[in-house]
Amino acid sequence: MKNIILITLIFFLSGCGYSSIYDSQKKIDFQINVEEMKGDNEFNNLIKKDFKLFSKNNLQKEYLLKINSDYKKVITSKNSAGVASNYNILATVEITVKFNNKIDIFQFQESINIKPNSNAFEQQKYENNIKRNFASSIREKLIIKILDTYDN
Repeated sequence: MKNIILITLIFFLSGCGYSSIYDSQKKIDFQINVEEMKGDNEFNNLIKKDFKLFSKNNLQKEYLLKINSDYKKVITSKNSAGVASNYNILATVEITVKFNNKIDIFQFQESINIKPNSNAFEQQKYENNIKRNFASSIREKLIIKILDTYDN
């Protein structure tokens, strides 16, 4: 009985159109080079590192980037004792893309509201994870913009 259910499940999943997120990586046939970075250095380095993962070398299509980022952690509310009870983490990135003497500017913004953790180490680890997720999200959004803008 379990084998029949397993075979049926595999049969339905194979026909549902599922494809891995990383399947689109095969279609990336360009190189991304970061020329200049301004703003939050740590955040910029995370973005630059993410672009290296999805960039292939020695390809004819080369996109040159200038990154200007702003990363803020703002207290949005305090409790009755005056201690922060909510934060908003906001990342704003402006990326200038140069390709074949054409220059385009793209702006991206990521935001999340969080509550503080009593353990400072865990709080810092959580915020660093948010920063990495923001960088990955911005990379994905820029790759989509590049594919839509230049590969038509």
